[in-house]
Amino acid sequence: EGLEMLVDPQFASVLFRVIPAGYPVELLDTLNQNVADELFARGEANIGVTKVGQNQSLKMTTLSPVATLDNVKNLLALVLAEADRIKDAIADGTYVTALD
Repeated sequence: EGLEMLVDPQFASVLFRVIPAGYPVELLDTLNQNVADELFARGEANIGVTKVGQNQSLKMTTLSPVATLDNVKNLLALVLAEADRIKDAIADGTYVTALD
């Protein structure tokens, strides 16, 4: 009583990782960590990282009640584009991390 809910409460956390076709399995953790670091360092996205079992995982948490499906699609597109940008440098050992 005395309160009005203006937007239905929403909470979503999604754990996922980037797995480029044919990419070395032993480099997937490094790739995923650095995708998150690069996007954060440039101020483009704040993707969390955590372990799921032995796998490095990316964590997308949507807390905004006004977040849309297009927002999520755009964020996932950023993640995939960043992975594509840095994956070869990681694989050939020339990658320089965005964060120290």
